Amino acid sequence: MDSMPGMTMDDMPLPQVPWAVGAVHVPNSPDAGVPGVKPLPLAHVVGQMRAAGLADGYDIALPTSPQGVYTVSYFPADPKLERTVYIDQYSGAVLKDIRYGDYGAVGKAISYGTSLHMGRYFGVPNQIICAALSLGLAALAITGLVMWWKRRPAGTLGAPSRERAAPPMRTWIAALVVLGIVFPLMGLTIVAVWLVDRMLFRRAGPLAAS
Repeated sequence: MDSMPGMTMDDMPLPQVPWAVGAVHVPNSPDAGVPGVKPLPLAHVVGQMRAAGLADGYDIALPTSPQGVYTVSYFPADPKLERTVYIDQYSGAVLKDIRYGDYGAVGKAISYGTSLHMGRYFGVPNQIICAALSLGLAALAITGLVMWWKRRPAGTLGAPSRERAAPPMRTWIAALVVLGIVFPLMGLTIVAVWLVDRMLFRRAGPLAAS
């Protein structure tokens, strides 16, 4: 895998990249094709990154064609320390050095949210909190099902009747549409639930609570 035209960071053979640079296009080495110019060894890039303040904990995607670049991705637990560096494989020139300060407001916010969501920002305490929240949500789903099963009238669904004049929900629907576009998997889930609801309950009419 190499920095082919149109390739983004998400296409690179790297285990993880900062969320904010996932759609950034990888540049090409401008010195490609210059007679007599030879590629720099990996050790040179490692020394160059050490001098730039990165000693360990980062990943490097190697160039595999004359146009490729060394792509350095540093994805630590603290988003403020994230760095993405592109280095010309011939001259060692830094083509881009993208840091947290270069992100937009949305990129900065989501970078922190991603680190917290993955349980990385506070280390083990962050992981314990995330695990507790996940287990709590699972427990709510299970106990809610048990409570419904025990309290529903025998032989009925036990759902409340539908309101004849439902209040307008334009704002909620617009918000769900936006979320569905930003998070496609969530959007597909919402559409699937809506279709099931239409097929199963629309023709059944209002459901009596008892």
